[in-house]
Amino acid sequence: MTDHGLDILNRPDLPAIVARWQREITPVELQAGYQAILAAADACGCCCWLLDLRRREELATPDVNRWVEQVFLPQLAHRYAAPVRIAFLISPLRAAQLADAPGAEAPTKATFHTHQQATFIDEAAAYAWLAG
Repeated sequence: MTDHGLDILNRPDLPAIVARWQREITPVELQAGYQAILAAADACGCCCWLLDLRRREELATPDVNRWVEQVFLPQLAHRYAAPVRIAFLISPLRAAQLADAPGAEAPTKATFHTHQQATFIDEAAAYAWLAG
């Protein structure tokens, strides 16, 4: 499925939902894309997601971050038989930018009450973490 600058694929062999942004997107497209990922995951009951951000270089705005934290992520709590695991795949350049941002703490792995997440620059490592 391609929409909102996003390709979403159900990979039952992994099992995971793989979502790849294909271009820079607007905040409205980001919100619609996250809802499309959730719908795809609901359709197959899949709690493991690989979100490929390597073609997106824009940084999220405070409004977008607030929407993700206050609206989107709360929807994930107890949604599936197992906790949602989200692997963010980013470029090495983006990883360096995040590491160098003043006052930024970009944890590689974190557990929240709604989900678990980790950030990777290697796709194979992301899939291994999702399977773990």
